[in-house]
Amino acid sequence: MLVSDGIKAAALSPALRKAFTGPDRDAYLRAHDRLRGAGYGAGIARAFASAAPRVAEHAGAKEAIALAGDASRIAIKARPRVAADYLDLCPGIAMKVCGADDFRQWRGMIVSVLEGSPKALGALLARSEMLLERLGLEALCTWTQTGLRVGGQDSDQALRFFQLETPEAQRLLERYAGEANFPSLETGLKSFHTALWRHEPVLREAIRDGSNHRVRRTGFSNGIIRMPSAFPGFKGQEQRLYRASLAHVGAHAAYGGPRFPLGQLKPLQVAVISLIEDARVETLALCDMPGLIRLWLPFHTAAPDGLATAPNLFAALARALIDPAFQPAHGWVRKGVAMFDCASDRLCDPAISREIGNVLGNDLGQTRVQFDALSYVVQPAYRDDNLGLWDLPDDPEIPPASDEIEADLQDLRQCEPGDRSPDRKQERSTPDTPGLPDAVKIVEAQTEGGRKVFSLPEYDHHAGVERDDWVTVNAYDPIPGAPGFWDALQQRHGTTISRIKTVIAKSETGKRRRLKQQAEGETLDLDAAIDAAVAVRSARQPDPRVYACIMPPARSIAVHLLLDISQSTADPAGPGISILDMERDAAAILAGTMSQLGDDLAITAFSSAGRQDLRVTPVKAFGAPLDETTGRALSGLRSGFSTRIGAALRFASRGMDDVSRYRKLVLLVTDGEPSDIDVADPEYLVADARRAVQHMRSQGIDAVCVALGPEAGQRQSEIFGRKSCVQITDISTLPNTLPAFYLRMTR
Repeated sequence: MLVSDGIKAAALSPALRKAFTGPDRDAYLRAHDRLRGAGYGAGIARAFASAAPRVAEHAGAKEAIALAGDASRIAIKARPRVAADYLDLCPGIAMKVCGADDFRQWRGMIVSVLEGSPKALGALLARSEMLLERLGLEALCTWTQTGLRVGGQDSDQALRFFQLETPEAQRLLERYAGEANFPSLETGLKSFHTALWRHEPVLREAIRDGSNHRVRRTGFSNGIIRMPSAFPGFKGQEQRLYRASLAHVGAHAAYGGPRFPLGQLKPLQVAVISLIEDARVETLALCDMPGLIRLWLPFHTAAPDGLATAPNLFAALARALIDPAFQPAHGWVRKGVAMFDCASDRLCDPAISREIGNVLGNDLGQTRVQFDALSYVVQPAYRDDNLGLWDLPDDPEIPPASDEIEADLQDLRQCEPGDRSPDRKQERSTPDTPGLPDAVKIVEAQTEGGRKVFSLPEYDHHAGVERDDWVTVNAYDPIPGAPGFWDALQQRHGTTISRIKTVIAKSETGKRRRLKQQAEGETLDLDAAIDAAVAVRSARQPDPRVYACIMPPARSIAVHLLLDISQSTADPAGPGISILDMERDAAAILAGTMSQLGDDLAITAFSSAGRQDLRVTPVKAFGAPLDETTGRALSGLRSGFSTRIGAALRFASRGMDDVSRYRKLVLLVTDGEPSDIDVADPEYLVADARRAVQHMRSQGIDAVCVALGPEAGQRQSEIFGRKSCVQITDISTLPNTLPAFYLRMTR
């Protein structure tokens, strides 16, 4: 009989004897023996002995015994205290999940966090029960894998994620819990505000301050509306609540006045004046748009009676001023309603808010009602935080303009490219291009500021999920290159351009069409002629359309050309020329070829600096002329950063949504496999790019890749398929081969 630390099987507790019998009992004792002898301290062995029988009751003996191995790994990679916490947590988890399989899945999730970010495991364990209840097992595993992907190689970033200290952690938690949040509703909210107030708003997700308190109310200042990432406690009502909040802020913009001077007002008076101002602008808005009452009134839930605390009285007054059927019991609330009604003929004057608010604030202060300004939250939830109503003094401890505010103001400015502030991220290197004037080189050395366009999903093949809003697309204005690009191109590749023009002129691309029953034509349409003869003999009017003609092929093609301008394209492709030089010339010749054919073309250059910065540079848009602007945009392209191909493909396919052509094609020119600074797994971005190609083809968009260099082609073939990928070993031939390849492909 196996003995563990002098304890015989017969001396085991009744719970252990019931949970472990036969071979399972021996396995349990061996596991217990290993934990006690491993030097972690007796606490882990005791925690295992306490947890194992309760886990076995719900998940089976084998899962309970496996906890010892988990605890040992956690003690080694994290610390013994975390291992003890894990064992203490397991019985409760086993009780909540359904059986051994689900408990094994939860254990696997814990092990994956231990392997990926041991430092963050304790934070996850501390919140596991809450997360499991809110998300469920499947969504919790997905959220956890996303946290590991967010953290990447940064253990501190992963720790903050699992401590729920980052806005992204909160946002993803709300999304996986099935709760609508600001990022998921942002596009619709912009459209709603534009339709309601006739101008497009500048919306931002509000960030938390250094105290890590969540932002619970909307705020506005300097033309920017900041909205909370979510409204906890309003599940199922999120969209209505966000719309009500936008409508309220719009009412301030439409019917408000200049900011109120703060003066010597006390916090209680400020709160009451703000409440009256909220009611004033809403009353004016309801006069013009009565339907807004259906948006605002459902969130006024104050009771007519109750404790006479400041928050309760404020909520009751807010409801009484918008709901005529509400009958408040407190005299202070009734006085506020009476004063507001008496000023109904002066509602257009913001000064009445201060007049009424001063009186009501003084009255409430004399009643000794306690008011805590630090914990006060405006009610109802759709109303703003009131900070935008007041001319507040600058805080000497806060810098006059943070990076975030400066970025927001940049969106509001309509400045020339030369006036834009430099981007915070600089390209790793900028090759010196001969022939550029000094002024252009100065512009080249400054990376222009990008502006967020939208976010794109990305596929994680490890977790088997496609994460929405994962990659941020930032558009960067083209840096103007040297003038005279088209003349220089003609000098470099005049023979190629002339040959292509001759080929196009002598050949027809597409299938010729024979049109029958025409009024004019080269030959008779035999069927139509017979029908006409029959009609004549039958004394009927014959159809005069008895001819046939051959029509040239009709082309209806749109191509979005993606140019990879990552750092590797600065490598030489020949004496004195780089890979990017060849891409630039090939794109220009292809553009000329398509212009001669009548095909529509867009050109976008791209690189990436992590998932937060897919850098796209629009060189030519669909329908735009092929002119000097396009030439200078091509000439100004510079190599830098990495290559996130899947995101670039999704961006290109989204840009073709409004293009009305029969055939749509995304043509990628790249010299390497997908890679980026925030991804260590080489298979991750390949799987994502393959997923993007599959999605494009399901939408009827062809995806084709031109792989440059002798080492390229293998990974691109895995992504696009062998028939949709062509490899050009001698990169210096690209300007000749790319247009020829396009002509063969679209014939």
